[in-house]
Amino acid sequence: MVDILERISFKLGIPASGQTVLYVIVGVIVIILIALILIILRRRKFKKVINVNLTVDKEGGNEQAEGTYKSIIKRIKRVKKKYKSILFTSIEAEALPVTLPVNVAVGLAKEKGRCLLIDLDLRRDAVAKVFGFDAEQAGLRAKAVQTEIENLWVWPSHNFAQLRHMNVMGIVERSLDKKSPDRFDLILINAPSVVNSPDRKQIISAAEAVFICTKDESERKKLVELIKPLYCTIIGHIQIPEEN
Repeated sequence: MVDILERISFKLGIPASGQTVLYVIVGVIVIILIALILIILRRRKFKKVINVNLTVDKEGGNEQAEGTYKSIIKRIKRVKKKYKSILFTSIEAEALPVTLPVNVAVGLAKEKGRCLLIDLDLRRDAVAKVFGFDAEQAGLRAKAVQTEIENLWVWPSHNFAQLRHMNVMGIVERSLDKKSPDRFDLILINAPSVVNSPDRKQIISAAEAVFICTKDESERKKLVELIKPLYCTIIGHIQIPEEN
C-alpha cells in the first residue's frame, strides 16, 4: 500500500513533505468505506422490524401460514441471544389467532431448546384447549405443564385463577433463572387484547421483545404508542386480514 502511494506521489510530483498528508487522507477514506460496508451488511442481515401477512383457512392458506410461521421463527432465532422473553400481542383478540403463538412455539421447541408458552388469554384459555389440558384437572399448585411436543411446556391461563395476582414478570424471571434446574431457554407470551388488561404495563414489561398483531394501521399506531415507553423492543409486525 505504501509503495503504491509513493508511486502515485512520484507521478503527481508531490514532495516528500506532502506524502504524509496524502497517507492520512487515504487512511481516513479507507476507514469511512469500511464503516459504510459494515453498516450496509449489518442492515441486510438484521432488520429492526419484519412485516409479515398471515393468511389462513383459505385455498392454499395453510401453506402460506406455514411460511409465515417459519419467517417468525427465523426472526426469533436471530435475536434469541439478546431477547429471551418474547410477547405476541394485539388490541383485539381476533387479531391474534392462538394458532400463531402455538405454531411458533412448536417450531422453536423442535430446535432443541426448552421453550415455555405463557397464555394470558384469560377469557378463552385457548392454549390449554389446543393441547387438551382441562382446567378442572389442574393441580392445586400453578405450574408449567409439559406438552406432547418435546421441549415445549405451556403455562395455561387457568393457572392464574390459582394465584392472588397476575405476576407475569415473576414467572418470566423464575423461568429464566440460570440457577433453576427447570430453566427455559426461551419464553413466549400470548397476550391478545392487551390494551384492555389492567395489567397491560406489567405484561409488556415482562417481555424483552414483542410481535404486534394488527388488522390495520390505526391498531399498529396504538400498540406502538403503548409499548414504546416500556422498553420492550418491537421486532415484528404481523398483519392479520380483516376476514379472520
